[in-house]
Amino acid sequence: MQAGLRPVLRSMRLTARRANSSTPPTQQNESVQKAVQSAQNALNSTTATLKRVAGPVGERVQNSVGGPIVFSVKTFASMFKQVFKAEKLSFPTDLNTWVHTYAQIWSRATSGKWWTQTVKTGAWAGLGIASIEAYGIFCLGEIIGRRNIVGYKVKDH
Repeated sequence: MQAGLRPVLRSMRLTARRANSSTPPTQQNESVQKAVQSAQNALNSTTATLKRVAGPVGERVQNSVGGPIVFSVKTFASMFKQVFKAEKLSFPTDLNTWVHTYAQIWSRATSGKWWTQTVKTGAWAGLGIASIEAYGIFCLGEIIGRRNIVGYKVKDH
């Protein structure tokens, strides 16, 4: 396995060395900064508009649901890291593999024909069952990790 990684690591070292030895053109750097600034401004204005439209109801929903969702996402990420290390998995080192795989997933997810075929063949049931199983295993891990069935403090009314 190390022999397969050597060319990749060597090219990464050379790329880093080349990147460090040259300076980007200032005009390009300024245009990137302008693009980042405009994206940040758009995000800020959209967030302000959403807060204004949603009002106090939106804030209550965000406060009541936001915490558990963030907790679940962080727990899933931690569990994923542990499984990744325990199974000694590795990401593909070839960019073409990534591009091909995710292009195929995206094309299927956005294709009405694929979803129609999934419904006709009954494969949707398998997808649903696999999703429910994954969620059930995740919830079981949550319960074991918290050592309690209900992990969130419920305020008295």
